[in-house]
Amino acid sequence: MLNMIKMEVYRMFHTKSAYIIMLVMVFCVLFTNYMSFDEYNAETEAMKTAPVNAEVSYTDSQGGENETPNLGLTVTLPTTPGERVTVYDLFFANVQGKFIALFIAIFTVIFSNADLNSGFVKNTAGQVRNRFGLVAAKTVAVVLYTILTLVIFTILEVISARVLFGYLEWGNVGEFLSYFGIQAVLHCAFMIVLTAVSVILRSNVLSMLLGVCLCMNLTMMLYGMVNLLIQKLGFESFDFMAHTVTGKISMIPMEMSGADVRSALIIAAAFTVCALALAGTVFQKRDV
Repeated sequence: MLNMIKMEVYRMFHTKSAYIIMLVMVFCVLFTNYMSFDEYNAETEAMKTAPVNAEVSYTDSQGGENETPNLGLTVTLPTTPGERVTVYDLFFANVQGKFIALFIAIFTVIFSNADLNSGFVKNTAGQVRNRFGLVAAKTVAVVLYTILTLVIFTILEVISARVLFGYLEWGNVGEFLSYFGIQAVLHCAFMIVLTAVSVILRSNVLSMLLGVCLCMNLTMMLYGMVNLLIQKLGFESFDFMAHTVTGKISMIPMEMSGADVRSALIIAAAFTVCALALAGTVFQKRDV
């Protein structure tokens, strides 16, 4: 098992797409941060000239903590105009909008299907007793890439805060570390699900399409249909999206409660176990 993990990690670090996607992510994050900086300055100036109207407009645009996410990728600073923007604010804005998840998802699909589509998996699948180990090794490599991406992204936010805003404030460090940890777990669970989908479908197009749709909330119509069906059964307050990994990524608030943490960990664990079990079973029985 250890040798399989080493092989997958080695393959990950020698995959060109890993570095290309990372470079594209760096450019897009810096551009997005600059746009957030420009928007923040505009809102601050508007608040100075018309304090009452600016305050109402800002409050209305933010919505509640558990508001249903919008379609597409939305990156909005949670900072009130006039207040100092923290690294936590920048991190939350990009992660909550699943902006970073999109790049990791693209790499996950490419990496998970690379050896399957090239036929290289035939060299390894026949040499192991339990093919589930190959799926598990893939997930370990994907989890490592996910965590590494989030760390690099955090460094980018630190640089952006210092260069764009001219100062560096972390915000509440304890809350930031807790939020980082929960989002890392949720992102890892999401990528494990995508790895399982890629192994089962063996199609880059379909797997990537699903990943992009989930990151851009294009599955909200499907969630709405499920909600209507379950609500007709008597569960009027049920929200299917709140019970999915991508839903939790968007809906976890900055000031998390114990219930938020528990529900996020339970959902991440449930999706991880189910995805690994399903992918392992299919891969074990499939003729590679």
